[in-house]
Amino acid sequence: MKKIKILMLANYPIVEPRHGGQLRTFHIKQEYARAGIEVDLVSFFQEGGYQYYESTDIPLPGSLAVTINKEFDYAVYDYLSALHVAQDPVIYDKLASKIRTGGYDYVQLEQPYFWPVVKKILASQSSEAAGPAPRVIFSSQNIEYEMKEEVLHKIKAPQDYVSLISDSIRQIEIELVRSAHITFAVSEQDRVKFQQLGGRDDVVLLPNGVGKLDVDPQSVEGWRAIVPKEPFATYISSAHLPNAVGFFSLLGNSLAFLPPDRKMVVAGGVCQLIDRSEEFNKWISINRSRSILFGPVDNIGVAALRKFTQVFVLPITTGGGSNIKTAEALVTGAYVLGTSTAFRGFEHFANEAGVFIEDDPQAFRSRLVSLLSLPPNKVSEDSRRRRESLLWENTLKEISKVVLKDCNAR
Repeated sequence: MKKIKILMLANYPIVEPRHGGQLRTFHIKQEYARAGIEVDLVSFFQEGGYQYYESTDIPLPGSLAVTINKEFDYAVYDYLSALHVAQDPVIYDKLASKIRTGGYDYVQLEQPYFWPVVKKILASQSSEAAGPAPRVIFSSQNIEYEMKEEVLHKIKAPQDYVSLISDSIRQIEIELVRSAHITFAVSEQDRVKFQQLGGRDDVVLLPNGVGKLDVDPQSVEGWRAIVPKEPFATYISSAHLPNAVGFFSLLGNSLAFLPPDRKMVVAGGVCQLIDRSEEFNKWISINRSRSILFGPVDNIGVAALRKFTQVFVLPITTGGGSNIKTAEALVTGAYVLGTSTAFRGFEHFANEAGVFIEDDPQAFRSRLVSLLSLPPNKVSEDSRRRRESLLWENTLKEISKVVLKDCNAR
């Protein structure tokens, strides 16, 4: 039997996966490898945005060839990066050559943005009669046009700019769902939405999950002296703008609502956005006294926060898809306080012990204060087993079967 070969395209490298998109892409690649499917990955990202990447990955300049409104273009860099590649003959030809000569059965897009580029390359390959062009897999992580629209409204972009971006991305997503041989969605809501947009009924649900951390227990224990001695709350997130928007939307500009001996611990790239924000700095003394901003932490730090945290907060207010941080919080057994949006795709865990959903900011803060005054959460063995279904090895187990079935049906 011929070995299946897939070229994955992403908007971030996965050498050192940290944020949700990286983690999902990394584990999908791992799952393919376990099934004997050969995978190459090429990522396109802003130069300097990631410290580690493969030689096959392609850093792009901070100032792209395509600009629409320099004041707001930073929020849609992923969308504009594909337009840049389409106009850069060197990068375009490099990608085209890889697709045409790589012997790939599939090109898998982890985001929709590069579909116009891939579509042009595949059309050219078909017209050249150089063998069958690869089939397309759309591995969606979000309803991108809706998410971008929400973000752009939050940062007060002009309506004509918002409409231009949103309409363009929506058309890309519609066309990609219609053209792809396989489309994966991360939540049931996204699956239904894509089926409606694409006029098809075979979009496959492929939920997000959480990975096991293989770290030294002694090193984790060393974090006990670093984190607060009193019960504390933790928010771990990337430098994705909606993550900071949600933080301030639910927790407010001031952390004065927290008792003086309770702290909010924040880790990940979102710390940079919070620390530089006008909201945080307006009440800098109070906010500094009730928070610790660790910035990016390694797997040992993540494991330590999973072990020592009293409450994981998930102040997610925008976007579709599902949030990997929700899965990560649920497997810890700590208290989990999130919004309805944070539990999209994880609704069946809403009634588990220690899980609370609050969408009203005042109710969110009040609930957080009360949880920080309780004894640690206790999770039954049945609940712990249910939460183990969130491990990547369980959530992604069908992906290779779906691809193999499609390939054998040729």
